[in-house]
Amino acid sequence: MTLHLPRPHGRHRAADRVAQLEADNARLTAENSDLACTVVGLTTQLDTAGIELSSLRIDHEQAVAEIRRLQGRIIRGAAYEERLRQQLANTRPRITAVPATAERPFAPDSVPQPHAA
Repeated sequence: MTLHLPRPHGRHRAADRVAQLEADNARLTAENSDLACTVVGLTTQLDTAGIELSSLRIDHEQAVAEIRRLQGRIIRGAAYEERLRQQLANTRPRITAVPATAERPFAPDSVPQPHAA
């Protein structure tokens, strides 16, 4: 910041100029101190935010790994379920038509009559 002060015309203005420059110096020093405090505060906030971000990134990576693990379990579970269905289908007795050429093993007279007394 550049200050443009009027040029003094004589020695009696030099004291005023020194006082003005000292006042400006004090004001600028105070502003500098305030800005330094602001920088320290912002640095602290950024450090805290960085730590939180790092923690959240680790949590995100763990969540992604867990999701991938569970997706693998789902895929393996579906494959296992399909294998069980195939095994079940293969073990069921199949009813098929058998060609029969034989006669009945009994004659109609040999069947007991329920009301024959």
